[in-house]
Amino acid sequence: MFSQKNKKKSKEIIKKRLNDFFILITLCFVIILLNLWYLQIIRGKEFEQRAINNCIRALVEEAPRGEIYDQQGNILVTNRPAVNFSVIPAEISNYQTLTDDLSSIIPIDSASFLSKLKNLKQNPFQALTIKRDLEKDKIVAIEEQKYKFKGTLLTVQPERKYLYHNFAAHLLGYVNEVSEEELKSTTFDNLIGGDMVGKSGLERYYDSFLRGEKGRKEVEIDALGREVTILKSQKPVAGNDIYLTLNSELQRFIEEQMNGKKGAIILSEPHTGKILAMVSYPDYDPNIFTQQITLKQWQEIAQNKDNILCNRTIQSVYPPGSVFKLVTAIAALEEGIIDINSSVYCPGYYKVGDVTFRCWKETGHGSRAIVDAIANSCNVFFYTMGHRLGIDRLSHYAKLMGFGESTGISLPAEQVGLVPSQEWKRKTFNQSWYPGDSVNMSIGQGFLLVTPLQVHNMLCLIVNDGCYYKPYYVERIVSPSGEIMEQFEPEIVKEIDVAKDTFRIIKEGMRRVVESGTGYLANIEEMKIAGKTGTAQNPQGENHAWFIGFAPFEHPEVCITVFIEHGGDGSATAAPIAGNIIRKYFQLKYLQIVKG
Repeated sequence: MFSQKNKKKSKEIIKKRLNDFFILITLCFVIILLNLWYLQIIRGKEFEQRAINNCIRALVEEAPRGEIYDQQGNILVTNRPAVNFSVIPAEISNYQTLTDDLSSIIPIDSASFLSKLKNLKQNPFQALTIKRDLEKDKIVAIEEQKYKFKGTLLTVQPERKYLYHNFAAHLLGYVNEVSEEELKSTTFDNLIGGDMVGKSGLERYYDSFLRGEKGRKEVEIDALGREVTILKSQKPVAGNDIYLTLNSELQRFIEEQMNGKKGAIILSEPHTGKILAMVSYPDYDPNIFTQQITLKQWQEIAQNKDNILCNRTIQSVYPPGSVFKLVTAIAALEEGIIDINSSVYCPGYYKVGDVTFRCWKETGHGSRAIVDAIANSCNVFFYTMGHRLGIDRLSHYAKLMGFGESTGISLPAEQVGLVPSQEWKRKTFNQSWYPGDSVNMSIGQGFLLVTPLQVHNMLCLIVNDGCYYKPYYVERIVSPSGEIMEQFEPEIVKEIDVAKDTFRIIKEGMRRVVESGTGYLANIEEMKIAGKTGTAQNPQGENHAWFIGFAPFEHPEVCITVFIEHGGDGSATAAPIAGNIIRKYFQLKYLQIVKG
């Protein structure tokens, strides 16, 4: 009886254990099935993509940037093939190991390297350029040790090449890798870290035209990451070419004239706004930026005492000195303060209250009417005009002549300078505007600040009797297929309300400047030149030298502005340079006519 009970109890235990076992097995199957469902249904596409990416690599082919040509069709900027070292983040298991292995071949900044890989816009399966334009020995070394560098590849991509190095560097600009800040901008929303974009000058302003469209291809790779076959390919589309109004021979000649100096020179056609030459010096070689430069290298360039990256034609502001006397003269004539025959006696000084303002000629100029006052740059004559006009009218005519505002040229980072006013001085210094401030401003000193291009545009306004043409240096933009995308023509921006007779008097004074006045060193035998010298006082050192002029006097074809930073006397330094350039311009024009 006892035995039967034990047997029955034993059977129940076995049955319970079997039931538990079957429940456990069932739960295991349910878990497995749920896991399979999760992996195949929920994450199936993700794993499928990973499998594809393990054997198929999507590559981007950079598009060549558009080429840049001068007025005569000579190529100035092009592209050359360069071998770049790139990585595919998703295929690299240990970045530090890769950095250590590479360091013996390529100098890599570890912090910069890791920063690039963390770029939020970077696709982990997208090749990221780490080092550009590798030397031949480094290419060979990488290929020989390819087994160490899984997830990396060498690609041949177009690299920017400035054929004549420093030539027109500030106008052309340079390219470099897109920054993290730029990647956040909608302007560059289709780019990734490592892509090249324009950073200054034409390269920056017309970047969207020059950049082109990337090509794409899918390649099958083996276990070592080597390319087996091309599955898909879409060729890159080159950027648009740009043709300039620039005359290369003139540009080179002017750059030679500026050798060893600091400053800016602009040469243009007054009746079109077309810029024939634009020089800022000292300059730099844009080719240095096509390579990856270290932070230390960049700081050395950016902190250079000569400020070589600054385009002095539009990005630096200076007191205009005596070239501003033309604005004061226009204001005095237009406001009826004087006429062509009115004279002012210059004893060599001018007193306002207890303050004495000196003329540059200590013994004085004697009695002078406006034409002779311009010709001899008599300070006292213009002190008198400035005092009578007052700040409100002086500021009005300064702005009327284009100061204190953008010129509209298609270049980035243009400065607008400063045209002071009573309100400005009160806000800035909490001081009233004094009569002496107006006297100072009448000869282009004091608070007034301008760019060389603004001064040049004032000159063109005078030559054109108040008609303002927008300055431009791009003739046309042409697609790779030859289609004209943009054609630039002379554009009249505004016409100012100043009497033609006023401009006639001003131009007569400017003719006398070169004929027998302060600008006689600009004279050339071939033709009549008109101009105005300027010597601007500089609190930080030696005076700045100015000369503005046009030729021929009767029928102006060309306007020139010469500015020499710390150049001293404008009549001695800037005027002869202007004369040399004008002579060169007409020599080249004559040769072109002879050649047909």
